[in-house]
Amino acid sequence: MTQFQPELSPYDTGARCEPKLWQPNSEAVAEAMRSGDAENLGNVDFTDVEDRTVVTVHISRADSGMFTVHVMPACGDDQIRVELHSEKSTVTIEADTGQQV
Repeated sequence: MTQFQPELSPYDTGARCEPKLWQPNSEAVAEAMRSGDAENLGNVDFTDVEDRTVVTVHISRADSGMFTVHVMPACGDDQIRVELHSEKSTVTIEADTGQQV
């Protein structure tokens, strides 16, 4: 009888960065609010296979209802690009040039 061998996840192989919430539970959110650190609520670090932060992301909403995705790279600008996937198209922005590809 062979034992079940789970497949490696994309996090394990390095194909995807793993999300790590800055405040993983309601107690941590409450503490951030008490300490005046509300600006960092909702931040998520994405780490590589060596547990180094590659990028920190959060989403804010303006009074107009428009959402903004904030991407703060922790790696070199030449190591990151942003892809916006919509129903009609995909737009890629290179961080080191700011140009759409």
